[in-house]
Amino acid sequence: MIDPPLVLTMGEPAGVGAELTVKVKSIFKNQYPFFVIGDYKFLTIVANKYSLKTLKMTSFTDPFEYPNRLCVLNHSMPQEIISGKISLKNSAEVKHIIKRAVSIVLNNDASAIVTNPIDKWAVKQSGNFPYEGHTDFLASLCNEKTNSVMMLTNKDGFRVVPLTVHLPIKKVSTKITIRLLENTLGLVHKVLKSDYNIQVPKILVTGLNPHAGERSTMGYEENDVIKPVIVKLNKTGMSLVGPVSADTAFTGEKRARFDAFVCMYHDQALIPIKTLSFDESINVTLGLPFVRTSPDHGTALDIAGGDKANPKSLMLAIEEAQKLTRIRRNNVKSL
Repeated sequence: MIDPPLVLTMGEPAGVGAELTVKVKSIFKNQYPFFVIGDYKFLTIVANKYSLKTLKMTSFTDPFEYPNRLCVLNHSMPQEIISGKISLKNSAEVKHIIKRAVSIVLNNDASAIVTNPIDKWAVKQSGNFPYEGHTDFLASLCNEKTNSVMMLTNKDGFRVVPLTVHLPIKKVSTKITIRLLENTLGLVHKVLKSDYNIQVPKILVTGLNPHAGERSTMGYEENDVIKPVIVKLNKTGMSLVGPVSADTAFTGEKRARFDAFVCMYHDQALIPIKTLSFDESINVTLGLPFVRTSPDHGTALDIAGGDKANPKSLMLAIEEAQKLTRIRRNNVKSL
């Protein structure tokens, strides 16, 4: 049985999504069948720069029947797309493109979703988007009670998960709760087993405060929340270590020993992986009923349209989506 194609979203129209999609198709050719939802006219203009032909889709089998073309499920923008210049009317269409992608994958016409970067400010300014970003928006489109988590990974298997995401630092400590940490650790453990075939995932949990609180002299979150959760979950058979001081958590020895690192806030998780693998790290959303990956970078408005965007992260996101889809399918067959 052949899996359906992957579906890509165009992302912020004025960003590098179109350029990256065209570059990746030119490199992969027919290796990974996919189509993209976006403005056909603009994507064709970009594709012409790289001598790549496009096809306005009429069937979800088109990526297999026309493997050498960039297949586009048209979603026209209300205004002309100008690379590097945000149009709020165009940005308002971003959420509708994501909705279309979710509907398509839930209908089994696509095997997974790979999203190009969006401009969160622009989407929020365009109206009716009370979400932090892709992750919680995707969860809301599936089930409001879905517990979704953002995981960043690279080709070396270094995986980091921020417990809290797009929050001001001053609010982070108020959001670190026993329930959130239990749910997040439980989901990470479950996905590492089911999607990565790691039988007993080893997970390092960082502290929030310097020196992991140093016996509560620098904060109480470690003793009041993090330690009790780790002790409780380890009794259920999980393999958790922590809280570990963040300044020593990501050494080469620890990266080799642990399967994932659950961190307390956004930058604590993203700084190490972006420092090590800026162009070769990706985002995987955990907890959705389908596979979703994305490049681990932003819209890069400053270089959009200038042939400077590096496609490596999007390439890895596509490869990871294909791999995870096949693992899920094989695991279902073995049941």
